[in-house]
Amino acid sequence: ASARLMIVVPVALLLIFLLLYLTFRSLRDASLIFTAIPMGAIGGVIALMVRDMPFSISAGVGFIALFGVAVLNGIVLIATFNQLKKEGMTDPIKRVLEGTKIRLRPVLMTGAVAALGFLPMALSNGAGAEVQRPLATVVIGGLISATFLTLIVLPCLYIIFSKKQDLRSRPPSAILLIFSLGFFTTSPAQAQTVKRVTVEEAISLVKNNFQYEINRQQVNQANARYKTALDLPKTGLFAENEDLRPSDNTGILKIGLSQSIAWPGLYKAQRIYYNEQVKYATAGASVIDIEMQRELRTVYYELWYLQDKQILYLSLDSIYRSLNEAAKLKVKAGDSPGLDSIAANVTLKELQAQMRQQEKQVQIQQQLLMQILNTTDYLLPVGRPLERLQTTIPVADSNHPSLALQSQTVNIAKAGILVTKNENRPEFSGRFFTQRLWGASDPFSGFSVTAAFPLFGLNASRNKVRAAEADLMVREKQLVYDRQVFNTRKIQMQQEVEKNASMLQFYDAAGLAQAEEIIKAASLAYRAGEIGFSDFSGFLSQAIGIKKNYLENLNAYNQSVIQYNYYINQ
Repeated sequence: ASARLMIVVPVALLLIFLLLYLTFRSLRDASLIFTAIPMGAIGGVIALMVRDMPFSISAGVGFIALFGVAVLNGIVLIATFNQLKKEGMTDPIKRVLEGTKIRLRPVLMTGAVAALGFLPMALSNGAGAEVQRPLATVVIGGLISATFLTLIVLPCLYIIFSKKQDLRSRPPSAILLIFSLGFFTTSPAQAQTVKRVTVEEAISLVKNNFQYEINRQQVNQANARYKTALDLPKTGLFAENEDLRPSDNTGILKIGLSQSIAWPGLYKAQRIYYNEQVKYATAGASVIDIEMQRELRTVYYELWYLQDKQILYLSLDSIYRSLNEAAKLKVKAGDSPGLDSIAANVTLKELQAQMRQQEKQVQIQQQLLMQILNTTDYLLPVGRPLERLQTTIPVADSNHPSLALQSQTVNIAKAGILVTKNENRPEFSGRFFTQRLWGASDPFSGFSVTAAFPLFGLNASRNKVRAAEADLMVREKQLVYDRQVFNTRKIQMQQEVEKNASMLQFYDAAGLAQAEEIIKAASLAYRAGEIGFSDFSGFLSQAIGIKKNYLENLNAYNQSVIQYNYYINQ
């Protein structure tokens, strides 16, 4: 019996494949349906293992019966997909979604009826049970696995091996599926490096920007300069020779050291001045933080908006492709003049050109995001619809980092005045020396002290102080002006947020829902021949216009929220 099974099983499988090919006239479709056989065998083997049954001749016969029943579900699905294709539904993703939804009950019923029919045999304990139980166990277990795997695996394989599959014609559901797998990209060259990140993950990567390294070096430079505040002038080494009586070889040889020192208050003023510069460089990090986050969010949400707009175009492209095929069929059947087909084709070509332009815009934003994050990976936002940002009105105004940085320039100017004033104070120098009188046995030493006063440069010194004070006035006035401009911009951004939010209320309340109803009603009316293509195109343009306007207003709202959050330091 085992030897005969080795002949019968391959022959049965070959006959099943031959019948599938004769039915569909397609090796691809026959092979796709044939995948139900190994998917059914999985369940049959697992069922035998669960019931602790060995592989027997009756189990082998059960596998043959299982293979015949398992392919029925594949036939039901593939036949439905092909029928939808003949009706003008050219998009394989849409065919799969629609066909699976239509044939879900028949597929489940096919497997359930057969499985329930074998259930008494699987539970039997009477005469012949040792033959019935393995056969029924294989069939029931195999039908369970084949049914569920067919509903999942077969549609996916159909999409992959569809000859007319085109990534650019996928509707939003397919795009979101690809998003979840992380394979979506705007350029084939970028496929291996595309990554999806949330805005929080992107913010955590912004520290890689070169501006942070530049700021760290500026802080190091300021700290090093602070340590030079007590720097003294160079120490001098001198030697002097005086001939008192050249004829008697009488003279003085003098050797010593000289050192100059500024007014002591100057060193203290320089420490204050350099310390304020350290504070300025340190405060720059906070400014970089808030500005880089604003720039990152601006680019990220712009890219997210372009991504959603691209999905909208893909959805519209799918509709126009389907209608273009339907228009061609109507022309062939004589139900419609060729004008509808020409108009549909022109509209489709125009839309595809807009989609290519949209791809370039996405790539431009990706380059900006890569530059901000200092990465070579092509990044994309998360694969879900563009979210609406939230903002709150602050309880009290806090000192914004940019204004705090500007205030620090005022402190530097004040410290600069103190340095200038101390530079005009007296300077001191001293000398210590030892000398020997020629002809004398013992040397003797001495010292001298000099105080330098700015007698002839007094007017210039005063003008230096005046210049430093004028610089302080300029910085103070600039700070006042910057605060005025800052507060004005903050009020403008708050009003911009409120303006954009009021427009979004219309779309959330009724606009988007009405757009969907217009598309559905117009599509049904056009397919039924109740309206022409020109009327349908007008309705469709109106609905898509509403969706595009919603996305544009949502993007404008988000961008205004990003700017407002910057001004309120959130």
